[in-house]
This record gives sequence, structure tokens and C-alpha cells, in this order.
Amino acid sequence: MEPDQAQPGYPGSVLTHDSGRRARRVRRTLLAPAGALGLVLAAAAVTPASADTPAAWEQAPDVSVLGFLLVLVIIPVGIAAVVALLTVLPSMARDKGYEQGAAWRGEPEWFGGPTKGLGAADQVTPEQIESAGKGAGGTSAHW
Repeated sequence: MEPDQAQPGYPGSVLTHDSGRRARRVRRTLLAPAGALGLVLAAAAVTPASADTPAAWEQAPDVSVLGFLLVLVIIPVGIAAVVALLTVLPSMARDKGYEQGAAWRGEPEWFGGPTKGLGAADQVTPEQIESAGKGAGGTSAHW
């Protein structure tokens, strides 16, 4: 292929066999120092972790098992219990509503029924029912 011809799939681009080699060489020359710099920075970041406590400083007291459990287990569980109680108590203090065996105190409700109430269903005549069903059914399908 001639260097001045565009390859199919790359409109207007001029790609030669040499351009791939050049790109690899550029990548190699840029990535090698970047990788070495990354290793040096990682080693520099980890080095302070291996430092010893200076001898002039006071020794920190050992943590007891009870202190460990208090900070990492008991306090978080206590906070979770307080949040749970603050969430549940308001609903427990209110009226319990319907209980099994008790008389229902609410109005009858027909889910999916007419929006004007139960009386509206009784006011529909058979002619209205027949005329409403012609030509349409289901989800606007024609029967």
C-alpha cells in the first residue's frame, strides 16, 4: 500500500507499517520511566510505616479486650439499637388499626372499581355496558 493512500475503515488516515513501530517505541519510552517512577513513589510511601517509635516518647498503654469490644462492638450495636427504637416506637405508640376478630371500622373500598364510588356502578344501564364494549377490548385491541 502506498503511504499516501487511506486504508479502508480509516477515512483520510495515512497509516504505514512504520507508524505502528513508531507508536510502540514512543509508548515504550514513555511507559518505562513512568513505571519506574511509580515503584519509587510506592516505596517512598511505605517507608514511614516501618519506622520505630522514638525512644523519648511514652509507650502507649496496651488495649484491653474489654476496651476493644467496647469500641468496636458494644458502642456500634448500641447506636444501631437506639436508631431502631427511634424508628419503631412512633408506630408502636399509635393505634394498632385492625386486629383479627375485631369489627372493621373503615368504609368499604373497592380497589380498581369506579372512581365515583360503589353507587356509580349501580347507575350504569345495560345499554351503556353493551355500547362501551363494542370495537375495543383489553388494551385497546379490537375484537
